[in-house]
Amino acid sequence: MHTFDHTLTHATRTAELAAEAAAWRLAREAAPAAPVPSPALAALRNRAGEALVAAGIRLMQPAHVHARVRQHAA
Repeated sequence: MHTFDHTLTHATRTAELAAEAAAWRLAREAAPAAPVPSPALAALRNRAGEALVAAGIRLMQPAHVHARVRQHAA
């Protein structure tokens, strides 16, 4: 009796997962293809990302480090 319940539950869940996978596949096939970015746009995106990371690192440093950097730069 317990085995039958487990088998039925497993079969139901497997059917749900198969239906969900089929729906995702159909949605992916129906979606328009993403445009391929140009190399210049990719380079610009990389530089912007590097600038954001550098700014974040600077903001995490203590204030006296910023003062020292400004004194040496002047």
